[in-house]
Amino acid sequence: MGADAAGYGKKLSSAGSKKRGRKKVKNQTVLICGTAIAALIGAVAIAYGAGRVYYRNKFLADTYINGIDVSGKTYDQAVKALKADTIPKEFKVTTIDGENVVISPADFGYTRNAKDEVKKLYDKVNHGAWFLGYSGRTDYNYNEESTYDSDKLKALLSEQDWGDVETQDAALELTDKGYVINEEVQGNKITNMEKLENAVIDALGKGEFEVKLNGGTGCYDIPQITSDTFKDQCEALNKVFNISITYDFDYTTETITGKTLLDLIDMDDMGNYVVDRKAVTKYVEGLAKKYDTLKTTRTFKSTKQGKVKVDPGDDGLYGWWIWQDATVEQLENLLEKGESVESIDPIYYSDGSFEYTGVESARTAKDDIGKTYIEIDLTYQHMWYYKKGKLKYECDIVSGQTTSLARTTLEGVYKLWSKETNKRMKDSNADGEQWDTTCNYWNNVSLCGIGMHDSTWRGAFGGTIYQWNGSHGCINMPYEGAQYVYENVELGTPVVMFYD
Repeated sequence: MGADAAGYGKKLSSAGSKKRGRKKVKNQTVLICGTAIAALIGAVAIAYGAGRVYYRNKFLADTYINGIDVSGKTYDQAVKALKADTIPKEFKVTTIDGENVVISPADFGYTRNAKDEVKKLYDKVNHGAWFLGYSGRTDYNYNEESTYDSDKLKALLSEQDWGDVETQDAALELTDKGYVINEEVQGNKITNMEKLENAVIDALGKGEFEVKLNGGTGCYDIPQITSDTFKDQCEALNKVFNISITYDFDYTTETITGKTLLDLIDMDDMGNYVVDRKAVTKYVEGLAKKYDTLKTTRTFKSTKQGKVKVDPGDDGLYGWWIWQDATVEQLENLLEKGESVESIDPIYYSDGSFEYTGVESARTAKDDIGKTYIEIDLTYQHMWYYKKGKLKYECDIVSGQTTSLARTTLEGVYKLWSKETNKRMKDSNADGEQWDTTCNYWNNVSLCGIGMHDSTWRGAFGGTIYQWNGSHGCINMPYEGAQYVYENVELGTPVVMFYD
């Protein structure tokens, strides 16, 4: 029993030993956890303390004022970053053409409260909660107030040179070489001082010391018409400007182009044009006035009398006479086509087969008779025919009887325009006289029945016969004279008849 008791005692002793071992492990775990927590708390406390020390006189992390980063900056540093402690020595206005106008803020008593506004924001900072700065961006804004003498400011602005170039719209200009576009001009002259003053005041209110003026500020007049407005029209006008229509007047030409041509049309802004009939009519009238020679007084070098003045008569129809209505229509058609014409004749008036023109080769600026012509001196009753300046034929004649205007041969320049043989001459005049006879050679020089023809019934020519026994207006000639004209003188040859 003693042995069992001893054995039993050993068992108990062994079990008790095991229980004490588990309790020791548990206490160690608690101790370790407690130590770790205490260390963590200590670390946090240290970190917090360090952060508090760091941010005790600074703005918190990720802080912005008026868009400027002031994170971790002291009040003074933030003031400098925001330039809240400075008043610039200059206020600069940059004009629309890039020039700078500078005035001194001190001259108009400028002060600002920006530092005070930054101080207000700084004083609101909870430095103890410095760690909240890392939770996201914080933005502050302040509206700065400034003070200055507005009257002095306006006076200073008005004293400055604000330019003298006036604003101009683009314009279309006609030059000798065609149309050109004069570009618009943006003037640099301030035309609204109130707008300028407002722009400066607005900048000062924002704490800004520079203003850049442009068209949007309202200080300047802005071009209302730009060069693009005229681009298509200029191109269309120059296309018309470069059209060329040349009228041929034998010895010279008249070319319609450029400015002259543009005067004959009306064009809209889209480059479409219509012919101005009144302008075309006026132009053609100018051509007629310049180039028509019909019914004009001419200076003629006669064989016996030297230089004589040959007045136009109603019967003499030699020379050029532009048919204005037809020529106007002709020119209108050419302009409407819009194509250049190298050479074209104006349309001359015609009456049946008779055209109111002269000898092209004889036409000059001062003369249209030339050196090939028939000369009939009605005073001396004689005829000469010159070809290229050389006398080819001459003879005496008998012209119209001067006792009656109905029978008198009128002076003037006629034209040989038709010929016949065995011509029956049957007619009457205003005096009631009638005649009916036949000639061998009829050389017609007028539209009223005046011709140069043989008069075989006459026994004499020349002298004063015409005064008491003259013709009814025709030029009576010997048979040989009428025959010579018929056979040798070309149609269209001028026939000059005159008295002294």
